[in-house]
Amino acid sequence: MKNLRRSAILPLAILIGLSSCKKDFKEINTNPNTISFALPQTLLAPAITSVVSANMNRSQRVNNELMQVTVNMGDTEGKIFRYEVRSGEGDYLWNSWYRELTNFKDIYQGGEDNLNDSYKGISLICQAWVYSLITDTYGDAPYLESNKGREGNMTPVFDLQKDIYLGIFEKLEEANNLLKTNTAILGTSDPIYQGNVARWRKFGNSLYLRLLLRVSA
Repeated sequence: MKNLRRSAILPLAILIGLSSCKKDFKEINTNPNTISFALPQTLLAPAITSVVSANMNRSQRVNNELMQVTVNMGDTEGKIFRYEVRSGEGDYLWNSWYRELTNFKDIYQGGEDNLNDSYKGISLICQAWVYSLITDTYGDAPYLESNKGREGNMTPVFDLQKDIYLGIFEKLEEANNLLKTNTAILGTSDPIYQGNVARWRKFGNSLYLRLLLRVSA
């Protein structure tokens, strides 16, 4: 008798559960008092700081030690100055740079959503900067398909360094045009130029010239 009752209750419970699922399930479970994405003014400073911190970390840990400028007491095995560099040293920069590229691309989308061309332009400059670091360090690397994990692409194609540089130049040209509008941004969100859009435009063009000189060599 108990088994019969259980067999009768189970289909009923499933039926109730299915009937309770509505089309507006997502809307019901979304908090209307919070935002679903970070604003560009909250992402810019942490993203820039993270990239610079990663660069300084590896420069001090690897470059400076190989050049005997400093001694890293954290390298307890004392192998770096003997050119025994672990693979994890390179993985650290790869992972750090690509992680922050996601944030820089979110800044661009935030600028798009908030009709702010300056954040879009600054985002493109920062993307160009980081992609140049990646390809100068590793050569061929994911570019066109990079940072698309949210779309389900976990195995992006590696692009040729030549194509990456062409893409970088396109980003810098677009950034220059976007920053012509000189749309105001929050000064406290910008750790580099404190909201001076004109100076960001100069930096973007200077970076463009620097990279052109690099490929011309």
